[in-house]
Amino acid sequence: MAEVLDAALADGRSRVPVFGEGIDDITGVAYVKDLIRASRTGRESSRVARYARRTYFVPETKRISELLSEMRVRKAHMAVVIDEYGGTAGLVTLEDLIEELIGEIVDEFDHEEAMVERLPGGDLRVQARMSMDEVSELVGVDLPEGDWDTIGGLMFHLLGHVPFEGESTTQGEFRLRAEQVKGRRIGMVRIEKLTQ
Repeated sequence: MAEVLDAALADGRSRVPVFGEGIDDITGVAYVKDLIRASRTGRESSRVARYARRTYFVPETKRISELLSEMRVRKAHMAVVIDEYGGTAGLVTLEDLIEELIGEIVDEFDHEEAMVERLPGGDLRVQARMSMDEVSELVGVDLPEGDWDTIGGLMFHLLGHVPFEGESTTQGEFRLRAEQVKGRRIGMVRIEKLTQ
C-alpha cells in the first residue's frame, strides 16, 4: 500500500484504479484519503484492494454530455472506459470531461507553462490558446484572421484536421509545428521563421 500511496501523492491523484489479473480486470477504485487513513492507523501492510470502492464502467462510444450528466447523478468522479470487447480503453475523470467542454482547468498539481518561450535560434514556442493578436505582435507580422481566435485555431484551419505531434504547416514566412498534442487539443505551437 505504501508504494501505491507514495505514487498517487507524488502525481497529485485522489483516486487510483485497482485491478486483479491485469489492466482489463479493474475491480474498483481506491480513494487516496482512505489509503492515508489506513496507513495512519497502522494498516499500511494491507492490500489496496481491501479499500477499493465500486467503479463505474462506460462504453467508449458514450457521448460526453451524457456521461457528464450520469456522473453528476451518481456522484462519480472517475469512470473506467471500456472498448467494444470489454477491455479497458482508459479512465476518465469529471475534470477531464469539464476540460473537454470548457478548456483547461489549472489546479495546484498542474504546472502552468509559460505563454511564450524564446528558443535558441530565434524560434518561439507559444501556448496554442494564445490569441492571434498576441502572436502577431510577437512575430511582428499581421497573421490572417478568420473563424479562429488562437494560433491553435489557425493550425486547425490550415491543416483541416487535428494535427499529430510534430506535424507542421506554413503560414506566410512562418512554419507552425504542433507540440504537446493530447487527444484533440494542441498544447503548444512552435513558430519558426522560414529562411528566404
